This record gives sequence, C-alpha cells and structure tokens, in this order.
Amino acid sequence: MYFTRSSLLVFLFVCWISPAIANDCSKEDRDYANSWGNYYAPQEARDFGRKIQRLVFDKNLSGIFSLVRGELYDGPRKSFVASKSFDEVFDESWVELVLSNDAPCSPVGWRGFMLGNGSIWYYTSKIGWEIGKIHGAAQETFENPSPGWTINKRIVHPFCFNRPSIEELSATAIKKEFYSDPGLFMGSTITSFAPMRPSWCSKDGECWRTSWVAQLEQCSAENFDLEEGVGTVWTKKSSGGYDDVYHYTILGALSDNRCSELAPHIGVDCKKSYLVSVGDYSDGTMGWYSSVGIYGFFDLPNFGPSIIPLKFFPNKNEGLNFLDKD
Repeated sequence: MYFTRSSLLVFLFVCWISPAIANDCSKEDRDYANSWGNYYAPQEARDFGRKIQRLVFDKNLSGIFSLVRGELYDGPRKSFVASKSFDEVFDESWVELVLSNDAPCSPVGWRGFMLGNGSIWYYTSKIGWEIGKIHGAAQETFENPSPGWTINKRIVHPFCFNRPSIEELSATAIKKEFYSDPGLFMGSTITSFAPMRPSWCSKDGECWRTSWVAQLEQCSAENFDLEEGVGTVWTKKSSGGYDDVYHYTILGALSDNRCSELAPHIGVDCKKSYLVSVGDYSDGTMGWYSSVGIYGFFDLPNFGPSIIPLKFFPNKNEGLNFLDKD
C-alpha cells in the first residue's frame, strides 16, 4: 500500500529528524554484515538510503544524480536528465514506491542495496557510497542502425563478439589496460590471431580454444537459428527456456577513422564499427551476463574477414558518451 504525500512527510520526519533512532540497525543486521566481511556498515547503508529518499521527496533531480559516480549502469545518462525537470524523469507512482519503505540496513545478497523494490540500487566501496542503477525513469530513445550487423547480406552471429578473460589466453605481457582497450594490443603484444589453448588448460587436457579475434566464417555457426527483435539479434531459445541463449544489440555506429585509431598496430584499416551490447544467459542467480564494447570489422592478412573487440566500457551509458565525441 502506498503512502499519501502527507503520510510520507510524517515518515520522513520520523526517519531523519527524530534522535531516538539515530542508530537503529539491529544486532542481526550487524551480524549479517559480519558474514559479508564487514565491507559495509549497516547504519551507513541506512543513512545513505534515507539520503536518497530525502532527495526523491524533495524532487531534487540534480542532487540524486550527484550521488552517481560516472554514469548509471542502468538508467538515464546525466546528459539526458540535465535539461529536464524531476517530473519529466520520474512519475508520482515511482516516487511513492521509492518512499514506501524505510531504507534497509542490509543488502540483497551480493546484488547491493535497493529502494522501492529495485527502483534504485546503491553500493559502497573503498571510495564511498554511490547510486548504481535507477529503474523506471524516462529513457533516451535511439534509432538503431539496423536489426543486426550485416556483412555481405548476412547477419553477423552473436558468437562473433568475443569476450574471453585474460586468464583464457596464453599470451604473455598482458597489461591491465587490456581489459578496457584490447584494440591497442592487437598487432603488437598479440601478433597471432589464431585460436589458442588457454593457459589454465592442462597439457593433455581437451580445452575449448579461444581467441579475441573472430573469423567471420568460423564464428557464424550454420546450425543455429537466429531471431531478430527490435534492434536485437538472438539465438533461438531452447524448449527449456533461456538455455544457451546469446544476443547482441547495436547501440550506435563509430566512424571508420576512429575505429582504426582504436587498433593502431593492426596494419589494415577498419571497414565498419559499432558499439554493441552482448549478452548470454547463465542459470542460477547470475542471470544475464552482459558487456558493452566497440567491435570493428577488419580484413586481416593471412586470416581473413574478422570481428575484433576494440574497447570495452563499464556500462552502456559510458559507451554512448564515447560515441557522442565521434
């Protein structure tokens, strides 16, 4: 049941002004924090949640986004809300939902802390508390370049967007920057584009060979059916639901010149490049594993037409900001 605005005022007065509840998290809350290695203080978590609720109650849009470090992982970009009023971004039902319960002392497992049944998610780290996700807000609309990435009248398969971790590669002298800017290492540190045996694979073991570079003919599996949604390409769902489901969405295009600048040592020019969101479904609590990166299409000497990951971003919004500079 939602509070009326007048009853919410009473709720906020009790939560934030009454000194009687200055330290109101329970022993169970503190014990739960201890089970998580005390990476957070329960009262700090509640106080930060109440701070967010106060800003929501006051309809302080700039104050809410001042608690976002960088850009939201899910939710509108700062540049999008900068020219809007609070009521243009959030409706009254969203406000009521966020304020309908007191801020929690404990997280929802590993997912972090939430308000309003997941309307707002927030987290803490060594550098402090921050809002990470806002669901239910007004969103930017984009015209997708196409339902999928088409090369030679053929839609690129989701398997062509490689995302292996460094541990899966046998290459040496890999720097930390390889995670975010793999294109800088193509043709320099990484000179062989052929699939390799992962470094963790035993000498006699049979392991899936991996490569950051996807040969177009090899990654476009013929025995998989694809479905096209609105701007999204999926592998068809199995009868069991989301088993072995992969998808990608084109978020925007990058100029060929700027694409080539992201792989300065590769020796050939980029033919096409997009910012792409790639995802696959994992059973259990992890659900969807998604990443956002820029991929380029190159015709590599002695290797052939290939899709290469060039740059990764912590979230979609950071990637869109990068495109805006193109």
